[in-house]
Amino acid sequence: MIREAQDAALRDAVSVAILPHRSLSRVGLIVYLVAQSVVALGFACLAAARGIVLAPVFAVLALAATAWCVVRVWRATASGEIVTITPHDVEIAGAARVHYHPYWVRVRLREGRWPGWPCRLMLGSHGRETEVGAFLNDAERRELAQRLERLLHEANSRGGTQELGTR
Repeated sequence: MIREAQDAALRDAVSVAILPHRSLSRVGLIVYLVAQSVVALGFACLAAARGIVLAPVFAVLALAATAWCVVRVWRATASGEIVTITPHDVEIAGAARVHYHPYWVRVRLREGRWPGWPCRLMLGSHGRETEVGAFLNDAERRELAQRLERLLHEANSRGGTQELGTR
């Protein structure tokens, strides 16, 4: 999911929020885990009543492992990236903060490492590159690349200087 917002404090700043798809809320996650536990433990208790006495123990172990994996994936989808473009700075805030001067930033879509792998969207200049939107699909990456190129062109045409900014 890609959202674009004009920054009210900085008139020339545009922020693009790049968020992974996350359709399950916290309440939905809890309801899912409770419903899965009720069904699995219900069948495990029926199996125990039929003579498979260790079924509830293995059901609890399987539910714990499944819940751990689902919660870990759910938490991982909470993180995204914010690309803020001004006439004097391009800031990529994700796992780490990276700054570039907008005049020198190039947007590249690199092919995947192997045939059939998704492409990679790279922003960079002067030999440094940062991958943006790794969790997006190929169509969304292409759309984001076009949007970022348009925003960078607008930022450069608004009067950004060609001298390198320092941070």
